[in-house]
This record gives sequence, C-alpha cells and structure tokens, in this order.
Amino acid sequence: MIQIKKGKEPRALLEYRKQEFSSYKDMPSEVKRDVLSSLMLEQGHLCAYCMRRIELNGKKERRATIEHCLPQAVSDVNRLNYKNMVAVCSGNRDAHLNKDKTCDAKRGSLPSEQQRMKKIDVFDGHTLDLIQYGSDGGIFSKDPDVDEDLNERLNLNCETLRLGDCRKQALNALQCNISKKYPNKDVPQDYFQKLLDRYTTQTGKKPPYVGILIYWLKKKIHRI
Repeated sequence: MIQIKKGKEPRALLEYRKQEFSSYKDMPSEVKRDVLSSLMLEQGHLCAYCMRRIELNGKKERRATIEHCLPQAVSDVNRLNYKNMVAVCSGNRDAHLNKDKTCDAKRGSLPSEQQRMKKIDVFDGHTLDLIQYGSDGGIFSKDPDVDEDLNERLNLNCETLRLGDCRKQALNALQCNISKKYPNKDVPQDYFQKLLDRYTTQTGKKPPYVGILIYWLKKKIHRI
C-alpha cells in the first residue's frame, strides 16, 4: 500500500453533484467511468489496498470499482465527495465465505460499525509508514490498529488470492533484475536510490505490488 495523492476532481462529477437529488446510487455510467479513469491515473492503475492491477474493462477480477474510504454505511454526506474515493479491485466479492474476500469487499462484509478504518489512511503517508512486509510476502504492522485494518478489515493476506505469494514474486523479480545488472559484485547505494526514486515518483502504470518493492529498497538503503 502506498500513499495516494489526489488530483483535480473530474468535471463530470462536479456537474453531476450540482444536480438536484443527485446520489451515488443513481450516478450515470458515463460519470462513474470518468471518475474511475481519474482515480486509476492517480493510483497508477493499481488497487488502492492490495495493489493488484486494475482495469476499466476486462476480466471481472481486474475490473475497477469505486471505493469510499469513509464507508457509505457510515457517512451519507461523503458519497459524492471525490476526496473520499479511490479505485479498488473486485476483492473476490462473489466468494461465499468472507475469509476469501479482500479489500472493500471484505470491509463491506463487516457490520457497519466495524467498517471504518481504525488508523490506515491511504492519503496519509505517516500511517502507511507503519506497514511492514515479511520475507514470505506477508503484510503486517507492529501497530495493533494498523494490523487490524490490514488483516481484519482488508484481509490483505488472503490465502485464496495468494496475495502474499504475489508480493513475494514481485520482489523476487526485482531482486533478480538487480542481480543480473550487478552479478557477483556489490550493488552501489545510488542504484538502490535511483530505483526507489523511480517507484515513488513515476507516473502512468506502476508495477503491481509496488508497496513491497518500495519497502525493501528503503531497508536496503538504510542498511548500507
């Protein structure tokens, strides 16, 4: 998970919100599409939570949907607030068991009083700095509130979707590329820094599970 920096609100949403009796439930498909397109650009075409690749169209599991950070069940007034919106994956929402769901699908399966995040805020990098990754690709935090958000509300270690394995594979691919570039010799610190800068500032599509890549690079730089 990485910090999301909000851009300008799509004009289509701004105009729709001015209409009398406008509501998220009745939002026209073309407005929703504009909103999703804008959100995906902000997020590098990654789910705001699990960081899987998301798309406007295509396979159902990759199809993006709008998530309200402050849940609709908790706040009516923020349903059309662009600053409260992110794009997320399907979260395996059709699964019969809640333990097989993730991201907003898992959070939405909880009672309304338990849906609100305790501490994680995808717009606040300070809360995301408390997130750690294990060598097996698992995601966790020593902060109990953050860990509860990660595992109880978002289920980001979902075994059904093999999220830990996917994160580990993404990290292994990066490590393999580095080894190919610097075989049998030490990797200079400035190269790690160059990669970190690329992942934290790049626009356009970001690599899936980039959160674990950034975390690992920061640790490497700190240890050198």
